[in-house]
Amino acid sequence: MRFAAFFLALLSPVALAERWKVQYFYDQDRTQLVIEDLAFPSAQRGIAVGTIYEEVSGKKTQYTAMLTSDGGEHWAFEPLKEHPRSIFFLNDSMVWMVTDNSIWFTEESGRGWKKISDQKKPDKKLGPAPQGGLILRVWFLDAKHGYAIGYQKTVLETLDGGRTWIPVEEAEKPSSNPAYTAYTRIWFDRGKLGLIVGGSTPPRRDDARLPSWMEPEEAVKRRQVPTLTIMLQTVNGGEKWTATTAPLFGTVTSVRLSIPDGLAVFGFNESFQWPSEVHHLDTVTGKSERVYREKDRRVIDSALFTGPRAFLAAVEPPGRLNSLPIPGKVKILESADFAVWNEMDVDYKAVARSLILAGPDAKNLWVGTDTGMILHLSR
Repeated sequence: MRFAAFFLALLSPVALAERWKVQYFYDQDRTQLVIEDLAFPSAQRGIAVGTIYEEVSGKKTQYTAMLTSDGGEHWAFEPLKEHPRSIFFLNDSMVWMVTDNSIWFTEESGRGWKKISDQKKPDKKLGPAPQGGLILRVWFLDAKHGYAIGYQKTVLETLDGGRTWIPVEEAEKPSSNPAYTAYTRIWFDRGKLGLIVGGSTPPRRDDARLPSWMEPEEAVKRRQVPTLTIMLQTVNGGEKWTATTAPLFGTVTSVRLSIPDGLAVFGFNESFQWPSEVHHLDTVTGKSERVYREKDRRVIDSALFTGPRAFLAAVEPPGRLNSLPIPGKVKILESADFAVWNEMDVDYKAVARSLILAGPDAKNLWVGTDTGMILHLSR
């Protein structure tokens, strides 16, 4: 009887409830870790990249990669030579990393990085790109064929694993000033349907000279105006791209595809009534509709899997402004129909300003924070 009772307890809803636990926390004296990107191609293999700063001065002390081969139970640090922007895992071993100045590659799951190409330098006539080079992210369909996206309307294609690149002409067609236009998000599903999303945000006369948190009264008065959102779409793995544009409020902070569905997250400035909105994309009809927004939840990233099963990673703004440089509580929501979103149980210690969702499926998920934490979905 005791065994039966114990077995039934294991099957109870409470025992099987999903919970986000802090699996790793960088806790070193007088330094802090900012995770820039996180990727898990499998349930065991993962990599995070970021920068370690001095807490008092804010000076960089080290660029680093963090590697795990046991699902995040243990992490090993690997020094990097340049500031990492993003990473892309093709499989358990092949990884590309975009830094401020270069593109790097390894076949050792995050060890033994080799520089394979230098970043294209910004056009001086258009002005410099933030922190150096143009490229922000890469995506590879196989070991040779991939794409790179970034500042100044940059979309490039490679057929040799990233050693040489050629421009994608369709990316230059939207009528926006390259100096203020960037492609920031890319996603492929099943190697055929692909989206590249970006936008154009020219400077405004009322742009603040100081960060919004230093002049909150002015920030809330600064109206959110539409920006030009640009989308490149392919249905044949990049053989042909089609560009569309639309004046929309906000900037796209996340795009995910899982045919026939897609999710896009839009972030807004302090004067807007909502900090963010999430839109569902129907990849069959091309229609989209808003499926989530809350005044006290700033959604930053999303994850989407067959089912559907969708996740949103959000931060609860700690003050009047939704973009204060003060970490807020991490909030994660899930849905099986894009209509009802349920808040999940998250470790009370989890706080952040920015979040990254990563994982191969809905049962194996992690969240990286800019406060040096990695959360794991556990049961």
